[in-house]
Amino acid sequence: MKKEGQKRVAAGFLAALLFLGLGRGMALASYENPYQYPKTIRLRGEEKAAYLDQKTWAMFTGKTRKPDAYTVPKGWQQDLESLKSVRVEKYMPDKKKTKNVLFFLHGGGYILGNSNSHRDWAIAQSHALGNGDVYMLDYRYAPAGRYPAALTDAVAAYRAILASGVPAERIILAGDSAGGNLATVLALYCRDHELPKPAVLVLYSPWEDAGHLPTHDTNAVDDVVLGKRNVRMFAAVTQNEDYFRDANLKDPYVSPVYADLRGLPPTLIIGGAKEMFVDDMLLFAGHARQAGVKVDLHLFPGMSHDWPLIFPELPEAEKTYELLDAFVGKHT
Repeated sequence: MKKEGQKRVAAGFLAALLFLGLGRGMALASYENPYQYPKTIRLRGEEKAAYLDQKTWAMFTGKTRKPDAYTVPKGWQQDLESLKSVRVEKYMPDKKKTKNVLFFLHGGGYILGNSNSHRDWAIAQSHALGNGDVYMLDYRYAPAGRYPAALTDAVAAYRAILASGVPAERIILAGDSAGGNLATVLALYCRDHELPKPAVLVLYSPWEDAGHLPTHDTNAVDDVVLGKRNVRMFAAVTQNEDYFRDANLKDPYVSPVYADLRGLPPTLIIGGAKEMFVDDMLLFAGHARQAGVKVDLHLFPGMSHDWPLIFPELPEAEKTYELLDAFVGKHT
């Protein structure tokens, strides 16, 4: 009975949060970013596990609907014109307190495009860093796009940002999941082609091996975000029939765990201890350190893939902004 009661409490929290708009269903006149100003909830033990389970279950079993038009959060402006040739969205704070900018590459297994949640999350990250400009790329993805289309787009966007007058030493290059893979290979491309490298690399649950590592199997059930219950995404990252379908999976620009990582910028990695990409992060971090790269790796207990994006309402999410701010402050 106790366990059932905890599940009901978790379900109640979930319903309340969805009503408050964390699912991005509301378009408010002065929209407050739920990542920047989250409705924090605090849960522990079985109650927390039940909440994580029920929220993700609702995400993957609910009806798919057309995304809402993006409402720019209060205190920010959107620019879709100045870098239109490379499909880059730019978000500018009304009150800028830093010269650093964030170039954020969204995740989605290379089968999904940019999302409103990713936009809100990127803006919240910039807010944590002192409110600088945010650049987001709508890169090509499967089925129309295949490797190396996204990398080609990312390189073009990076060059365009530099050409607009932003110094490389002011660029914080970040990405989650497949976007973490793309951010990593963009940094490698910069090194290999004598482009000025970004100041810092920030990776959330990065997909660093497009092949097969042990935790891709052992955490396939426990990972309630990327694992077997997320049928479409699970297939995309395990069956290699989408974006990487024609690629050599040991190409360093496909699976950076096989790359020579010397010369990469200082790298912050944040993930979950229960996610499928644990081995990706551990292997990549180990190789990077051996190559002389400064790496901070944080795996949060009990968390699945990309959890800061999926669960911004948990107090652990606030900690990620603190880690981000401290790491960037140390290396810029």
